[in-house]
Amino acid sequence: MLAQFDRLLAVESLSTVRLGVVPWRRPVLLLPRHGFTLCDQRAVVVEAFADERVTVDPAEVASYEETFGRFERAAVFGDDVRELLLRLMEEFRGMEDTVTP
Repeated sequence: MLAQFDRLLAVESLSTVRLGVVPWRRPVLLLPRHGFTLCDQRAVVVEAFADERVTVDPAEVASYEETFGRFERAAVFGDDVRELLLRLMEEFRGMEDTVTP
């Protein structure tokens, strides 16, 4: 996990990236059922365990945009996301002392 957090911090520092993270305790009235990728408001790639599909149906794309918006409103960005990731890294480092062989 520490390496993954470190990588997120590196990516977050890029000027072409806007990284948002929904904190564990932040209430979100929607649970993600599967992953998806929005592609320029023209298409959405819906990801499942066994496969993925692409849809260009405007109504379905709009539905995923609304879903993304809910997560975006719950997420933290910029200095807040950096602070969150650094705090989580410290918590994980502290857990090393509690692991037994």
